[in-house]
Amino acid sequence: MFAPILNREFAIFRGAFLDIASDQDYTLYPDALALVGPDGKILAFGAADAVGAGYGLDLEQIEPSEGLFLPPFYDMHFHWVQDGVREMPKISLIEWLQEYTFPAEAEFADSEYARKKAEVFWKRILQTGTVGGLCYSSIHETALEQAMNFAQGEFKIGNVLMTMNSPDFLVQSEEEAIASVNRCAERYGSRYACSPRFAPTTAPSAMNAAAEAAAKNSCFLQTHLDETLKEIEWVLGIYREIEGFEDVQTYTEIYDRCGMLGPKTVFGHSIHLLPQEWERLAETDSVIASCPTSNAPINQLGLGSGLFDYQLAEKYGVRWALASDIGGGPFLSMFDVMRSFVQQNRDAGLPASYLKALYRSTRAGAEILDLGGCKGKFAEGFDFDCIRVPMDENLLRQRDVEEMLSSLIGSVEERAAFDGLVEDTILLGKSVFG
Repeated sequence: MFAPILNREFAIFRGAFLDIASDQDYTLYPDALALVGPDGKILAFGAADAVGAGYGLDLEQIEPSEGLFLPPFYDMHFHWVQDGVREMPKISLIEWLQEYTFPAEAEFADSEYARKKAEVFWKRILQTGTVGGLCYSSIHETALEQAMNFAQGEFKIGNVLMTMNSPDFLVQSEEEAIASVNRCAERYGSRYACSPRFAPTTAPSAMNAAAEAAAKNSCFLQTHLDETLKEIEWVLGIYREIEGFEDVQTYTEIYDRCGMLGPKTVFGHSIHLLPQEWERLAETDSVIASCPTSNAPINQLGLGSGLFDYQLAEKYGVRWALASDIGGGPFLSMFDVMRSFVQQNRDAGLPASYLKALYRSTRAGAEILDLGGCKGKFAEGFDFDCIRVPMDENLLRQRDVEEMLSSLIGSVEERAAFDGLVEDTILLGKSVFG
């Protein structure tokens, strides 16, 4: 049961809350009060008895909500236009793109088709508890416009730039791509993410233009990096035939020469990095979005790309967060992504906790998006954004957060059912699902 109490000054939310500070640091409140002002910001938060006494509230008149309140999710790499192909058969990245993904994206040239798809998708993503992140659209500005119209929350969305080595029905000239990224960055500002699809499909001139447009309009940059060994070989073979890149040694170096590295650049995947690539990403404060469900073995419905080495990322000091990579990833829920991250690392004999997975799916994303001062935390002055999930009262009393999260994720037998695990999604104190 969930129902905030309203008065003329604030809304009152009561229940169990889990606040995440880092991979290791958290605070569990078995019984807390959040007082939320009309602007959606938290006026007071803490243990129910303390907050109640401070505001002269009668706690006997405020019934606690069932379950557990958590910070909401930030999915740092996904393609909304690939939602329809996320469960298609996967053999390898390049073949999957050519056989399923590119034809599906071509349909978004039709404005009415894009509108219908956007209306459904951007409603459904809130139902999974995801309220922000970085998203790729198709090359078509009409599809981008529909996504911008329907997306609620803190999503930054970009139309991909594709100028070479792409199917005839999904390619732009260099001039068209440059004009498009400049036009969209100016129109949407910081809501826009400059999005060269990846180096093999985007000419250096277009990537340079994307980097310049991002800097000029305070936009994020996003693309793909070192997802598979076959891809890396393909990319280097292409670029060593391009003037100015004949001596290029790594995939990262291509982006570096195009001016794309920096603290507002997020690279998807980044599985097969060489030491010099790790060093350069660290030097430029660039970011990685790890996509465990997409990169998982084929028998786990992934593309079999490999396992992201989060320990190396932390050793080099490279910021990272988790992502679904819909539609390389088969399911939209970040709970499924968390499950996959923990399972794959443990299967490989590596340490991985659900607390780390939760942080990298929630507050870490908010921090990367420069929202760490107002989002992703339960504290006075922060926006009251959250999700509510079912939680056994006995587990809440034990206060073992790792066991709580393990039990919550383990309670879902079929992976597709993770999409229905969230019972409420709240943005700025207002229910957007539930």
